[in-house]
Amino acid sequence: MKKALFTSAFLLVVAVAFGGSDPMLKSTVAKALNLNEVASSIEYPAESNENGVEGTVLMKLSIDAEGNVSNKSAVSYPCSKLKEAVELAVKDLKFEPARNAFGQSVASTVKIPFAFELSID
Repeated sequence: MKKALFTSAFLLVVAVAFGGSDPMLKSTVAKALNLNEVASSIEYPAESNENGVEGTVLMKLSIDAEGNVSNKSAVSYPCSKLKEAVELAVKDLKFEPARNAFGQSVASTVKIPFAFELSID
């Protein structure tokens, strides 16, 4: 019986940068530029795989005005090994920074879930 990894990640916006008072101006959120690449590079920890641990690691990331991850924290996770695997990978994420209603790059916060699922081949 062989177990394989299926990792998926979706970008969820938690907080958007400041908005202007003009309703015609729109702010934008930070967009991950290499999310699929980073998510596919995460290896299923051997201990979690052997113990049949599955679940989602939800990461909260602070993104600076240059699009870099400035702070990270795991909001929820099924086990510490899966959390550690994701924490190591998210440092490589690059973002198009959020922009305020005036088009200026601003810091923002996003939440991204990384789902770990085992399948039997």
